[in-house]
Amino acid sequence: MKKLFSLLVLLLFSLPASGEDQIDRTKVKPDMTEGIHVDGSSIFNYVDEKKRRRLSLDVYRPATGEGPYPAIVMYFGGGWQNGRPALFAPLAQALAQRGYVCIVPEYRLSGEAPFPAAIHDAKAAIRWTRKNAKRLSVDPGRIATMGGSAGGHLSGFMGASNGIERFEGDGEHQDASSEVQASVVMCGPMDMLSGGVADRAEAGAKTEVGDAILDFMGGVVPSADPDLYREASPLTHLSKASPPMLFIDGENDRPKLRYPDFWKKMDELGIPHEFVLMPDAPHPFWVMREWFDPTVEAVDGFLKKHL
Repeated sequence: MKKLFSLLVLLLFSLPASGEDQIDRTKVKPDMTEGIHVDGSSIFNYVDEKKRRRLSLDVYRPATGEGPYPAIVMYFGGGWQNGRPALFAPLAQALAQRGYVCIVPEYRLSGEAPFPAAIHDAKAAIRWTRKNAKRLSVDPGRIATMGGSAGGHLSGFMGASNGIERFEGDGEHQDASSEVQASVVMCGPMDMLSGGVADRAEAGAKTEVGDAILDFMGGVVPSADPDLYREASPLTHLSKASPPMLFIDGENDRPKLRYPDFWKKMDELGIPHEFVLMPDAPHPFWVMREWFDPTVEAVDGFLKKHL
């Protein structure tokens, strides 16, 4: 009887003290391979005249069915200064299992080329997707973008700048459209002159370390060239040609503060938009197990409605 009592006591005190302690905040692994095909490192764009600097992308697509499927072009985050397509592999796998063809491109980071280089590359990936729609079993009339953090900025920029030719760049497949039919923004700045973005850049310029925003803007501070920051803001380019958008924030990551003026303008233009708050979530919530499935559910539900 004593042994049984001791065992019960041991089990009791070995349990987590609260539900909070049981939360799984481990990173999601890219192991959701059932029912999908993965095509890695397909070249989609060249960014120099001699075509020696090439950009590649990864494709995740359903292994069964005939399509055509909706597509999601997904942009990883990292302050526009680091990161790689593999960071979005888990989300791409999970959404491919739900019937989407997911394209995850690389883009030139700020250490190689500042704004608008990443914008040009992001649009080139959309053009490549539409150009290869038949081969990929993609419906060219149902292409969305999605991104987190810096990638969220790129995703929002893609939707906001639908139809604006000056952002196409000189990349491949100029005969294909880069317009998208929906955009998902996770924690991405929509106005580079508000929400603390400009303040960060100004403060970074006064330190040896600098700041990711400052690097993305080519070392130029907002006070020296506000028009440049305005040009880099999705808010500036929002129009009636822009598609429905979903915004997802973590509760512990300045929720809603990046979007008020953007939402106001969307309302004025009659563009549908939705917001999802991830409870107790940090930045970046989408890589962690606790918020991964809710993110996939939110994106799938939104795109089923609007795409």
